[in-house]
Amino acid sequence: MELHNRISEIIRFSKMPALLVKAALSIFLLAAAIIFSSYIGAVTISPVAISRIYLSQIPLAGSYFNSGFTVIQYNIIVLIREPEILGAVFVGAALGMGGASVQSVFKNPITEPYIIGISSGATLGAIIALATNTDLFGAYSVQFLAFICSLAVVIVVYMVSFRSGKVPPIYLLLSGIAISLFISAIVGLMLFTSRKLQNEAFAWLLGSLSGITWGEITIVALIVTASGIVLTFMSRELDALQMGEAHAQSIGVSVERTKLLALVVTTIGVSAAVSISGLIGFVGLIIPHVSRIIYGGSNRKVVPASAILGAVFLLVSNDLARTAVHGEVIPVGIVTGIIGVPFFMYLLNRISRGNYVS
Repeated sequence: MELHNRISEIIRFSKMPALLVKAALSIFLLAAAIIFSSYIGAVTISPVAISRIYLSQIPLAGSYFNSGFTVIQYNIIVLIREPEILGAVFVGAALGMGGASVQSVFKNPITEPYIIGISSGATLGAIIALATNTDLFGAYSVQFLAFICSLAVVIVVYMVSFRSGKVPPIYLLLSGIAISLFISAIVGLMLFTSRKLQNEAFAWLLGSLSGITWGEITIVALIVTASGIVLTFMSRELDALQMGEAHAQSIGVSVERTKLLALVVTTIGVSAAVSISGLIGFVGLIIPHVSRIIYGGSNRKVVPASAILGAVFLLVSNDLARTAVHGEVIPVGIVTGIIGVPFFMYLLNRISRGNYVS
């Protein structure tokens, strides 16, 4: 409520439309987080030079900002720091939007995209790729198998949940949990029997944004952007599902088709993101709630807001992972877990008191 009150004060002071002020603040927050994240590193580069380097990459207008920095500074930002930062932006956006979509489909505020088997499927794919040393897809073999397996597991979860032409959310939820646990057991067995695999899988299981390449970013950015656009256009149907399937049906929404489309789009976007980052938890759980507090309950605002705020959250978490221990980079999944668990307990407390409104 404190956050909401502060934003309300800014809106009253600015005398601008509330939505415009909130959107401007969110975008400013994202830009500031990108600049700050770019500033952290062994070589210090001024925020002004960092801003000009980013602006110089804008097509057509970039030539107006092509000064005020050196070639070395340009290479450090563009070749070393920018891929990891953009990785955080698109992974955070995918997880945030995925959380908003899944929470609407399940009509449950304590779910996130991983509940339908995306994480277990991606983990299985990555472990298989590492165990077999496959180079079937070149340098992207781990990422590609993680993506394919996460899609396959979600399809299995959906088919298992199918009952008389419908997919009740409770069956989907329980099937997702059961199949995820089954696959986790298989992954555990593979790790238990191979010490070498344990070391290679360590970073993947804890989530990391280090080492993301421009080639990976380009593909993931296209997929996440496309999934975000589709989910935003589906906001009316997602709002209806959030009110309950009976209500959605009464206003003409095709319930089963909408659920299927939302899950397919969410799975593709989140699977692509997870394939380059490993497992990063709690972003999809936390961010949609923060977005609803700021923007209200409509997915027309919550989905894009979750993309922006998810990106900001993961950027800040990654900064903490890089700076919390001198000379070491903690896997970012540990940081989001440390932040996410207290938030989850706070959310449960609000729900138990009956004062949470989605």
